[in-house]
Amino acid sequence: MAPMRPEPKKSLPGGFFLFILAAILIILGIQTFSSDQSAKVSFSHQVEHLSNLNLTVPEENRKIAQNENLVTFSGRFRENLPEESVERYRYLELLNQSHELTTEEVRLTDDLDTLQKNVRDAADLYLHATGQSLPKAGYTVVAPIYDTPDRDGAIIVTSLSDREMASLPSAKQALAIAQESGTIESVENAGKELHDLIALLRSPSLGIGSEPMKLELKTIDQKVSNAADLALEQQLAVYRSAIDKLGNLLSELGRDKEGVRLGALRSTRSYVEELKQYSQVSQELEKNGVLLEKSRQKVSSVIWYFNNQELSTRALEKQDPESYRHWFAQAKQEWESFSANKGLTYRAPDQPRNTVLEKTFKSQEPSPNYFSYLLTILPVMLVILFLYFIFSRQMKGVGSSAMNFGKSPARLMTKETNKVTFKDVAGADEAKEELKEIVDFLKDPQKFTALGARIPKGVLLVGPPGTGKTLIAKAVAGEADRPFFSISGSDFVEMFVGVGASRIRDLFDTAKKNAPCIIFMDEIDAVGRHRGAGIGGGHDEREQTLNQLLVEMDGFDTKEGVILVAATNRPDILDKALLRPGRFDRRVVLDLPDIKGRHDILKVHARKIKIDASV
Repeated sequence: MAPMRPEPKKSLPGGFFLFILAAILIILGIQTFSSDQSAKVSFSHQVEHLSNLNLTVPEENRKIAQNENLVTFSGRFRENLPEESVERYRYLELLNQSHELTTEEVRLTDDLDTLQKNVRDAADLYLHATGQSLPKAGYTVVAPIYDTPDRDGAIIVTSLSDREMASLPSAKQALAIAQESGTIESVENAGKELHDLIALLRSPSLGIGSEPMKLELKTIDQKVSNAADLALEQQLAVYRSAIDKLGNLLSELGRDKEGVRLGALRSTRSYVEELKQYSQVSQELEKNGVLLEKSRQKVSSVIWYFNNQELSTRALEKQDPESYRHWFAQAKQEWESFSANKGLTYRAPDQPRNTVLEKTFKSQEPSPNYFSYLLTILPVMLVILFLYFIFSRQMKGVGSSAMNFGKSPARLMTKETNKVTFKDVAGADEAKEELKEIVDFLKDPQKFTALGARIPKGVLLVGPPGTGKTLIAKAVAGEADRPFFSISGSDFVEMFVGVGASRIRDLFDTAKKNAPCIIFMDEIDAVGRHRGAGIGGGHDEREQTLNQLLVEMDGFDTKEGVILVAATNRPDILDKALLRPGRFDRRVVLDLPDIKGRHDILKVHARKIKIDASV
């Protein structure tokens, strides 16, 4: 009797795993629907604002002590806002406005003090330039109509400095002497006086900001400078014309316009603008004070919770304005979120204790909920069980994995997963310009093939480490919206003979099926070294891989829409057959970026980060 053959072991049916997946989904669904929709309250500091603004139902505020420092608190939002909540928020809002206006008023006061000094200095220069003496009541630059109840805005110059400088009277006197004597020295002296006066009027110290006046001064300066090459009579005529124009310009500059002289000077203009803004802020602060007083009376008996302190209304107003601003920003956020949270419950586990929790929340003993524990643990156990069966089946079928040993390990990044474009690459403008042709071909290969155009089969990216070779290859595929195969040269090197060549064949076959696409081979020098460089000049497994790569690069045509992009920082050790035309037709060099390129790289990395303008 022949021996009986042992029955094969029965494996778990495929439906069993589907059953496990369905069970996991059902349990997760039950867990999701069994829990009520909750409000967004996660931290204990939020409770201060909920209590201050009376947004929750006090009777339902509960806390469960976890230990001496942590509690779990819960509660429910009101269905509608009571009038008391509106009055409280209105008071906090007005107080925040008061702090902001007061801070702005202080800033404007400091700016006005500085600008007032600049206006006086500029007026002193102007009066010296015109040569006019001060009136008994002083020279009024800004009239008293700009005074406010709490600040004197008028600027009246009552004394002049004793410094010597060019002036219009001295220029006229020098011109009169030149006309009378007619000597070259006197004419040159008149020209020098004019040059000094024009330089004073164009100087930043005086600060003329009117563009027509600046243009007129520039024209006068050019004419006076060019007059040096003319005859004496012609020079004197130019100088007379220049003095007349400068006199008219100074008269126009000192004309009173709406209570302001020297309004064409930058310092005066800035001072008047800041003064108007100061007046507006003062008026708004006065209105705010009236409204704040009315609102204060309505909340005078409220106890406020401020940064873990209990404060009265008067004490709250004395807090640091900057701390209050940050605190009010959180209160405003809770106020604006009430429309989405009204009527909902909230629960925040394991939060640190604070004053408002101790004062306004009732203590409660924890009640165990074993069903919730079961719903929490069961999905995890089912996932672990599922993974156990999956790995056990793979271990039993490990013999079949040898069939996949020659498959290419290249990672495929499709157009949905590869979001990198040229906008994400900076500091390599020349390389991007050279690769635009590849992008155009990948977008529309038929446009090139219909005209018989030849696109490079391969592009070799050369550059030191860290210059963005891999990133720019991804950007080419992302810009063209095409699949991107990424593999390293070392992935083809194995101890088994023929594995590297098999992986090369599989890589190119897969790429042709996904054409048009890009194959990116990083560190190609791992398989592309000079042949015969092995031990004793022998023919090793690496050279078989290189031979297969050369054959594949000769075998595919650009019409197939597959472009090989390789990267290396050692082009000198690559095989000559790999670098000949027809394989790597194009070589793109990526150098270390210059200062502009580094600045552009910083912009790309800081695109989603808030950075101060001074950085």
